[in-house]
Amino acid sequence: MEILYNIHAHNPILSTAMSPFLKSKINLYYFISMSALLFVHNYNYAPFVITPATRASIPFSLGNFIELLFSNSLFRFRMGLLMAVSGYLMANSKIIPYKDLILKKTKSLIVPYIVVSIIGLIITFMFETAIFGWHNTNTTGMIGISLWHFKLRDYINFIFITPVSFQLWYLRTIFMLALLSPVIRYVLQEFPLPAFALVFVIWMFTNYLDGETRDRCFIFYGLGYYLRLYDKDVLKPIKGFNPYVALVMYIAISFFRTTLAFYTPTHFGHLKYTLTISFKLNELFSLYAIWFCFQDVVKLILQNRFYKSYCNCSFFVYAFHAPFINYVSQWFRWKGFYELKGSHIALYILLPLLVMPLMMVLDKLVKRHLPRLFLLVSGGRAK
Repeated sequence: MEILYNIHAHNPILSTAMSPFLKSKINLYYFISMSALLFVHNYNYAPFVITPATRASIPFSLGNFIELLFSNSLFRFRMGLLMAVSGYLMANSKIIPYKDLILKKTKSLIVPYIVVSIIGLIITFMFETAIFGWHNTNTTGMIGISLWHFKLRDYINFIFITPVSFQLWYLRTIFMLALLSPVIRYVLQEFPLPAFALVFVIWMFTNYLDGETRDRCFIFYGLGYYLRLYDKDVLKPIKGFNPYVALVMYIAISFFRTTLAFYTPTHFGHLKYTLTISFKLNELFSLYAIWFCFQDVVKLILQNRFYKSYCNCSFFVYAFHAPFINYVSQWFRWKGFYELKGSHIALYILLPLLVMPLMMVLDKLVKRHLPRLFLLVSGGRAK
């Protein structure tokens, strides 16, 4: 008997279709999240990979404070939002056989994953040969080995396992969650409360074990899936929970944890729990506030005739901003620009503002002149 990926057949509650406004809002928020990602990945102080418990290893200044505030607090809503939207859209999928679902997700997620991984290696090769020089790869923050010296296992690793385009973990994770969709659907239909209790515990405590764990995946993906599965109105806030209260809490917690990160002595290891828990609270408040507090602004943007053109570039912004922006930042560091006063905050703001339109132009050029390559890279998203 053929297994169908069909939420409608199993759940009579789900009846209404997504409104055009909701579709446009989701598309817009994808672009906003991808834009925020550029600033997070452009954080230019060591440690370059910041986690919920990251404490500042740099002296306090207004520029340093702003950079950490945006990178590790104000812009951290994006991952929970993307996961929730992905779960919502997955639950909204049409009736198709499970094998067709796998083929569809392979085309839209795994093929771009591999192609972008290869392009990321090519970008690395270009930087190491034309700009840095292959003999400097150990000191420029790149992959530490010249592509000329790669062995087969290196190519396998940097294409399939740990690509230099490190943001691709998201595509791989969404693909795995898509494979688990029948299980996720069954669990949320039969045991929603125990399921959310379990993923809540995972979400709350995983960062204590590993600061880079993708612990947001199950809770926010499951939340989005649940909201669509039970046909909840996601355009109306929860009764009694004012979104503007959440907005105030989101901003207040962001300032609190950033201040704490600067003024926490490094030997006070137990305060990492305060930073991590405040990070979790910030994710919840920010997700709720960002989604509901700006409805009028969203409507105004959607009335702009150019918004579709901007939003449709979001995948290229996501796929190609890294490692490109990191290598450009490293070049500035290599040339001594970061030794100039005010250079960190200036380049933190300017680089994303320069890279983003560059990625958008790249999207348009490839779509126009290399349509087959565009369909391959984007996983058919042009359709």
